[in-house]
Amino acid sequence: MAKEVALDIDEENVEEMRELYVRALGNEWEGIKILYQSKRYALFYQLTPRGDTVFHIAAYKGSVDLLRVLFDMVAVHRKWDVLTMKNIQGNTLLHEVAMSKNVEAEKFLVEIAHEGRARILLDCNYLGETALYRAVAFGNKATVEYLANEVEREGNLQDHFTRTFDGLSILHNAIMNGKFETAIWLLIKDPELAMQKYLEETSLQLLARMPTAFKSSSPKMNGLKEIIYRFIPGNLPYRDETHQHVPSQSSKTREHHRPMTENISLRMYDHFWLSLAKGWNLINEIGKTKKRHEFAVKLAKMLVKMDSSSRREHCNLEGQNTIMRFSGDRKKGDKKKGEALSQTGGVDIAAATIEELPDTPLIIAASTGIKEIVNEIIEVYPQALEHVTRNGQNILHVAILHRHRIFDGIKAEKEVRETVKQRLVLGIDNDGDTILHKAASAKYYRGGTTSTAALELREELRWFRKVEKLVPPHYKIHLNNENQTAEQLFKDQHKEQLKEAQEWVKNTSQSCSTVAVLVATVVFAAAFTAPGGFRENGNPVFGDKPLYSFFTVMDVAGLASSLTSVVLFLSVLTSSLDLGDFHSTIPRKLSFGFTCLFFAIANTVLSFTATIILTVHLKKAWTTTLTYAAAFLPVSAYAIVQFGMYIAYLKSAFISIFELVKSFFEGYDDEYFFI
Repeated sequence: MAKEVALDIDEENVEEMRELYVRALGNEWEGIKILYQSKRYALFYQLTPRGDTVFHIAAYKGSVDLLRVLFDMVAVHRKWDVLTMKNIQGNTLLHEVAMSKNVEAEKFLVEIAHEGRARILLDCNYLGETALYRAVAFGNKATVEYLANEVEREGNLQDHFTRTFDGLSILHNAIMNGKFETAIWLLIKDPELAMQKYLEETSLQLLARMPTAFKSSSPKMNGLKEIIYRFIPGNLPYRDETHQHVPSQSSKTREHHRPMTENISLRMYDHFWLSLAKGWNLINEIGKTKKRHEFAVKLAKMLVKMDSSSRREHCNLEGQNTIMRFSGDRKKGDKKKGEALSQTGGVDIAAATIEELPDTPLIIAASTGIKEIVNEIIEVYPQALEHVTRNGQNILHVAILHRHRIFDGIKAEKEVRETVKQRLVLGIDNDGDTILHKAASAKYYRGGTTSTAALELREELRWFRKVEKLVPPHYKIHLNNENQTAEQLFKDQHKEQLKEAQEWVKNTSQSCSTVAVLVATVVFAAAFTAPGGFRENGNPVFGDKPLYSFFTVMDVAGLASSLTSVVLFLSVLTSSLDLGDFHSTIPRKLSFGFTCLFFAIANTVLSFTATIILTVHLKKAWTTTLTYAAAFLPVSAYAIVQFGMYIAYLKSAFISIFELVKSFFEGYDDEYFFI
């Protein structure tokens, strides 16, 4: 029977406990040995609110030296009591050491148990977790392998595969905690784990709900990070990981089949990145991220082949009809709950039965935007594309609703692609929504990838227009169960976003036009105030110098640019700012307006610099350099502060122009966008 920690502490011992706790955390085993030498009873003090003794702390830290010192001070007949002693969570020393990622500490405790090792290996905490189960969640692959081997030597490994408190399987546990390498090892050990369920979901369905575990659905990296990610190896032991790294099978195979010279080059390449990772935390973190992504993909491929949930019969007879509704066909609210007709023969299905159907891994991956899982499932079982959700939504409904482009990497023959496209595009769910209604819905909209309200609205409009090109013309006037067309639904759900975009555009245009007018005033006045003045004959004093010609060109260019920007911003202010204007017209005008304003400011500063050089006659190099730097400070500040927004609008303008040009060519469509 496991022992509870039950020694209360007097107030006078608080300071002594504090010192013991600090020394234990600092792994100062020599100082702890001196402290405990005369007070052996203090070994069983509760040092933390969790009921941890110094043994628990030493085990959690994985300190073999400290554990040896502590056990040497314990009488032989009490060592078993120490091994089975539990804190408030019910964790024994083996539970705690399983989280330390130190195999040597695990070996030490197991060897001390002798004949009782089977008991401590099978001992559970209050959640019903064995030490092996806990190692899967918080340890590493090496600690899991050691404990699993010990368990197999003493008993049945399957006894450790489920947490008794809630039935969470050990594979679910590994995936939830991001231990994908351990999960792969468990699957190889027992493939049947792939079909164990928790809350009616398999491990593949759980993995499909973890977008940050995959590259395609993770937040986008900036330029430098993306370059590092592309070239850094994903199979190296980076910092904060165990030193007991076991190379992946793929890396072993890669080295085995390469010539010796290439093996040497590969080792040098790996060593180069490891050296960088040791001194540069950014590279270390990117390396760990890529390693996690690669193991997640490998795990997904294994689960897709083992998990039959993607291949089970998934027939939601209530959904996926193609019955069109137009104005006047039916009044709002006329739908009977719990039953509906479908194109399969008009079978009635109870809503409760449909609610019990869990979404398939493909549907879940489509909702989270994990292209790796989507592509793998379609590669192994292309029929999964026919699956629908509880609400009758096919994979295209789900992907469009969640704003994911998941079909970019799918490879299929043109005829197959066209057939699948037609079937998915024509789908109508239980709410009467087409895929165009899903593009119009803002239910799962979480903000765009751009920095301003106007560009975010443009992203939504562009998304809607691209989906609109996929559907047949008569689908554009189809009414859902709320008696709304997709266009009406878009306007209704983007009212607030439109107001924010209009307000932002007005404020920005007013501010920029004011600045442009000021710049125009300055450069216009400068045109009639030549540097150095005029001679009696009316010619400029410095008119024969090349720098004066430069001043004149910059001044005229500044005036032209500033006036052009004023015109562009005024055209924005005087426009109606309707919803459709934000698709291309407004972004195009703003981007060109920003460009002209930037050039106007730059030209004005260049004119000012030329004037200073002409009139002041700087002779020393450092004063000239300082003058140049001071003159370009406003331009640099403007460029740095507004660079992100300017690039975003410039990109938006070029995309709109590109799409406009391409639309004139025969046969152009956006089929590639989804299918």
